[in-house]
Amino acid sequence: MKTHFRFTLHEPVLRDLASSPAAERLALRAASEVAAIARQEAPKNRQSSWNMYSRSISIDTFRDEGTVHAVIQADRHPLLVEYGWRDKAGRRHPGRHVLKGALLKVREA
Repeated sequence: MKTHFRFTLHEPVLRDLASSPAAERLALRAASEVAAIARQEAPKNRQSSWNMYSRSISIDTFRDEGTVHAVIQADRHPLLVEYGWRDKAGRRHPGRHVLKGALLKVREA
């Protein structure tokens, strides 16, 4: 038996949903998944700063015009690993795109 269903969200209702505490928890959980995968796949070196990449990633939520957003913030070191850099000799070191790969893995799941 075929049923017809119509679901309409009016803008005030959608705004209430996007600004609810449940939306904040969902955004934080999604950002936590991305950050966990990025930390897991982070490059590690043999020196004392072997977990520099993992320690430099933080997660935060903020509100913009009532809508909740989750942000994964990376300090200088993860950004250099992500996008690449040039050393003092001028050689280009390509980025590893760890954060992008983590985001794509979560998006595909």
